Amino acid sequence: LATSEYVAWHLELVDPFIGDLALEEVHDETLRPYKESRLKKDGVSLTTVNRSFEVVRRVLNLCARKWRHPNGMSWLETVPLIEMERNHLARKPYPLSWEEQTLLFGELRSDPNGQMALFKANTGLRKQEVCNLRWDWEAEVPEIGATVFVIPAIFSEDGRSGVKNREDRLVVLNDVARSVIDARRGKHPDYVFTYRGNRLDCTCTITR
Repeated sequence: LATSEYVAWHLELVDPFIGDLALEEVHDETLRPYKESRLKKDGVSLTTVNRSFEVVRRVLNLCARKWRHPNGMSWLETVPLIEMERNHLARKPYPLSWEEQTLLFGELRSDPNGQMALFKANTGLRKQEVCNLRWDWEAEVPEIGATVFVIPAIFSEDGRSGVKNREDRLVVLNDVARSVIDARRGKHPDYVFTYRGNRLDCTCTITR
């Protein structure tokens, strides 16, 4: 389930577009400017826009079915149908073959790009999680004689960046991922992956 921080973040995004509207006025047409702005101005994907629409739809459903005025009446009589467009042109994900993986990592020879790609492929972490990975998230597990990483649900100061489902994420390292971590030790006091000694800019792609 989405956390309150996750819901608040999406509502903050849509607020400039529908914040002044009555509940009855929130529907596909009034949400269209938000969708166009996020797609064209911010360059996000349809999936990202749909996550905001899902939050809006959830709030409207609660207004119609659960939340009540002191007089017992619902906040909203009916819930509008908010359609979420799917990107049918998007290529379906597929696992890389060993040959493709070797080719990819061969193109990422510079440090830390190659190490980041190798670590990401062996942990399944998202870009933001890799770029923000901190040493103080590492925890020892004596029972297995190794360490793991526990990524906080929210890890940015503004509260907007965090684990996708907004729950703490346990990262168990296989031998390859562990070798990358060991190679990064001592490079920076706070962050595992850095660029020329500085923290990575997570708004950029991994390869720079």
